[in-house]
Amino acid sequence: MKLSLLSLFSAATTTVVNAQAVPDAGAPPGSTTDGIPRPRLGPVPYGTMITACSQAGSVALTFDDGPGIYTSQLLDLLDETGVKATFFILGRDSASSADVLQRMFSAGHQLASHTYTHMSLNNGQTRYNDVMYNEMAFRNIFGFFPTYMRPPYLECEQECLDFLGERGYHVISTNVDTKDYEHDDPSGISVSRQLFSDGVAGGTGNGYIVLAHDIHQNTVTNLARFMIDESRRLGFRLVTVGECLGDEPANWYRQAPRY
Repeated sequence: MKLSLLSLFSAATTTVVNAQAVPDAGAPPGSTTDGIPRPRLGPVPYGTMITACSQAGSVALTFDDGPGIYTSQLLDLLDETGVKATFFILGRDSASSADVLQRMFSAGHQLASHTYTHMSLNNGQTRYNDVMYNEMAFRNIFGFFPTYMRPPYLECEQECLDFLGERGYHVISTNVDTKDYEHDDPSGISVSRQLFSDGVAGGTGNGYIVLAHDIHQNTVTNLARFMIDESRRLGFRLVTVGECLGDEPANWYRQAPRY
């Protein structure tokens, strides 16, 4: 599913978020994104932790913390196998990874936010900048930023959820954690494979949001293909997070004028 910028955005409007801070020297170039309209569209709740797909029989493979040095290799595999995944992006290195991010988007993968520097969003002193700077980083590359967010460390208490809800985010957790960050070696990755297999065993009820990381070599060279093959063997549909929640691609991003 290839997406075009013109097809992604609804004309609906809503109130805008009030400015809370001025970017510091570590911010991406340009103004803040506080004045961007943030309509509440589609069936997916905002400001609530979502752990599972709503569409039965679906598996959403998600990859956090990239882009990294192995991400292009993962994109090659996804192209080869015809799979669309969801990438939760750290923005701090986005300017140097713009070509990889553009490739992700052009291939039909879903791009989502994982904050700018991977600090816990339970920290009220840094939360605003870490979320807003990632919006600015996306805006500077694409002219949009995502409506889907995965909090670093999966940490997001009620104050955090309220904040993300105000900014118009769907907050995504997981119900299958491969813990690949603990097993990034040729023998240890078998533990992550087993965690995946056990997590999707049975294949009944709602689908699965699977957590992995494209910054780890053995995730890309071993685990990713295993998850694809095993999902298909069990009869699952491999989809993006937005698709597994029944959300239209037009709702996945908010248009924002490029800097």
